[in-house]
Amino acid sequence: MDRRFMAAGGLGSLLNLYEQVRRELERVSFDELDRMTFEIKNVIEALLKMDYELRKVHNLKLAFEARQPGPGGSG
Repeated sequence: MDRRFMAAGGLGSLLNLYEQVRRELERVSFDELDRMTFEIKNVIEALLKMDYELRKVHNLKLAFEARQPGPGGSG
């Protein structure tokens, strides 16, 4: 079995890594994860609103540019 895990440093290294990850995860509460998830969702929502507003500005700019007469046109 140890041969299978040699690329990762052997079975002992993997078990040590597992213990380290487990200890670090114990330090993070579910409430903290919930708060961070809520904050991330709020940021995503704000970015989507900004994207929508920027698209409106872009389309408005295109509309104004389309109405401008080209070179040699009357205006």
